[in-house]
Parts: sequence; structure tokens; C-alpha cells
Amino acid sequence: MRNWLLSALVPAVFLGLASPALAADECPAERAVYELLDGEDRFEIGFQPSHNYASIASDLYMYLTTPQRTYWFTFSVSNGYSGMTLVPVTDPTRADAAPDGPRELLALGSDDPPDLDVLRSLRFYALDEDMTFWFEPPNEGEPAPAYVMVPEIGLSLWYGAGQLTDDATADRDPMPRGVFQPDLCRDELPERAWP
Repeated sequence: MRNWLLSALVPAVFLGLASPALAADECPAERAVYELLDGEDRFEIGFQPSHNYASIASDLYMYLTTPQRTYWFTFSVSNGYSGMTLVPVTDPTRADAAPDGPRELLALGSDDPPDLDVLRSLRFYALDEDMTFWFEPPNEGEPAPAYVMVPEIGLSLWYGAGQLTDDATADRDPMPRGVFQPDLCRDELPERAWP
């Protein structure tokens, strides 16, 4: 009985995950919005184009909006067997980011254990509709990923949300693990962020 149920459920789960991917596939990354629902709480991921390059890896910023606040990130890509990591930054759409871009919130390249723990929790995964993992982050004009995941970010939001924002009131910000699925494709290009 269990084997029959498992063999029936696995394809149903993947078909359920694959159905919204068509919308993301037809949407450019900079207009794609993803959601993760947890009861009445909604978590949103989206991308914001920059005037130039947000980082050497991508011309897009990524934002995560929780019920408490919005967090901003740039992308970093490792050499070799590559992986993508998010780097927390201040809001790149604010006026104080205009001259030099947003401020990085972690001391990259340091051996500070708390910063290293946060960076380990900021792995970013983009997937195609067939669950193939991307090796590079999205860029403006490219098709949006079918799904996105940041499965360990909840660890930092729970124990140290203040390290991911310059909001001095930031406190524990609970977020479940899960796959962010396409929610909508914005009709208009968002205003460009700095630099």
C-alpha cells in the first residue's frame, strides 16, 4: 500500500510544482515575483535592475520581503564547482545609495565567525522547470528561473536578522524553508536601483 501511494504522490508533487513554471519561463527575470506561503504569512522574492551592475555576478539585486520588512542582496558566485551566495546590502533604491551604491552589511573576506555563519546560510538556488540547478544568477533580459530557493536563510533571520539589514529595530524574523514559486510577472520594469 505504501509503495503504491508513494508512486502516485511523487509524480503529482512534481506536476504540481511544474505547472506555474510556464509563467516564469515567459517572464524576464527583472519582472518576476515569487512567493512562499506559510499560513497567512506571505514571503516574496523578486529582482531589481541596477543602473550598471549590482555585482560582478549580476546586474540585478534580489529582495526578500517578509511580513516584517524587506531585505536586499547582491549575488556572489564562487569559482570552480560554483555556487551562488547572497550578500546582504542596504536598500539600493534609497537616495543614499546614489553616489556609490548600497553598503555591504557583512565584512566579506574576514574570518569573523558570525559573518561566516551568516554567509553559509545565504546560499541561493535557481531552478529550471525540470528541477535543473542554475550555475549563475539571473540577469536582466534573461528568462526568469522557474523556482528559487534560499533554504537556510531562515537560520539567519531567526538568530540574527539584524545582520541582514541596517534597520536597528530588526529582531527575530521567522521564515519557513520552502520553494518560492512564480506568483506574477510585473507589467512594468521596476525603477532602477543604484549604482
